[in-house]
Amino acid sequence: MTTEFDLSMLGGSPDHEHDILLIAGSRPEVARLAPVATAVAKADRFRAITVATGADPMSVDEAFDAFGVPTDITLLLPFETGPGLADVAAALLTRLDRLMVDQDPSAVLIHGGGVAASIAATVAFWRRIPVVHMQAGMGTDDLLCPFPQEAHRRVIGQLASLFLTTSGAALGSPLGPNVLTIGDTVHGLPAPEDPRCADVLARIRPENRRLVLVDLARPSSHDALAGLAGLLERFDDIEVVISGDLASDQLALDLGRHPRVVLTPAPELADLLVTLAAASVLISDDTDLVGDAPGLGTAAVLVDGPNVPQPGDSIRSIGGSSVLADVTRILEGDHGRRPAPSDGAEAQRAEQAVAWMFGLCRSPHLDDEADHVDPDTAARKVDTGSTEA
Repeated sequence: MTTEFDLSMLGGSPDHEHDILLIAGSRPEVARLAPVATAVAKADRFRAITVATGADPMSVDEAFDAFGVPTDITLLLPFETGPGLADVAAALLTRLDRLMVDQDPSAVLIHGGGVAASIAATVAFWRRIPVVHMQAGMGTDDLLCPFPQEAHRRVIGQLASLFLTTSGAALGSPLGPNVLTIGDTVHGLPAPEDPRCADVLARIRPENRRLVLVDLARPSSHDALAGLAGLLERFDDIEVVISGDLASDQLALDLGRHPRVVLTPAPELADLLVTLAAASVLISDDTDLVGDAPGLGTAAVLVDGPNVPQPGDSIRSIGGSSVLADVTRILEGDHGRRPAPSDGAEAQRAEQAVAWMFGLCRSPHLDDEADHVDPDTAARKVDTGSTEA
């Protein structure tokens, strides 16, 4: 059905200062939402309230802080919350509902298909709060792949009012008329503070090169480090960044003499996540970092670690001695991606789209930006019955 975005739906009088909840349930979601929060603050047309939640809200809070964006609200789960998906979802349901009642936002902005995004969209719909879905239209034609994110996306596709896509709707995901292509806002993150990492990231896109991030700490991962020389010899288009405790190992120091290898033993969290987002593949023995990789579009190899495969999972768990063969298969296959093009304006497009939805500008597109408009002319027609399935 078609619903008019009038001021009563947005929860305010004509002179109301609109606000939007930016709800993140994982570090990859923070990497996409933090640039939007910065763009909103810079434009100063409405207020963004950052919310850290999910199964590990403190790590989400830490990620916001690492990117220089203060966390306004951190939703801690009850101590007795179990580790299962249903346990986390049940706890999030009550916490997010209470949050939306207390804050009464004009809209909610979520990213992707994580459990926090799915629950936030559901609660916002119940409370008649418009939902803006970033990275919409990235679904597949298989409900179970990736699991459970694809199913979550389809649920959100029924509930959201505005869809912000990276490159248009994907296979099996018609979103209806309310779609704006903004690109991937992860490109709006600041460059790494470490000048060596910053130099690599600045070079790979214009030179059409690929990045392999190697983050290893355990002595048992030494064999994985030993395989990198062969990888560099086989692929002349890759750059390698080595971080973690083993970056100080003598073998790593020897590799560091190679012109396409950078050593950074203890990178800041922001630098690590920005580098991970730019990488074609991650080799790591850190389960948390490996868990972040799929959300940033990066294939990952977990060295000698536990991993329960899920449909559509791009994480491989292998022994250190087999790393070279497995990473070779990734780089030669579809997952060996090259950096996506970017003009750096993705977050500004997201802010513009929300400002248009609020009736604060005449066009949802930056190229057609006009002066602020009178709130009395703020009605927008959006299709809340669009599907993403």
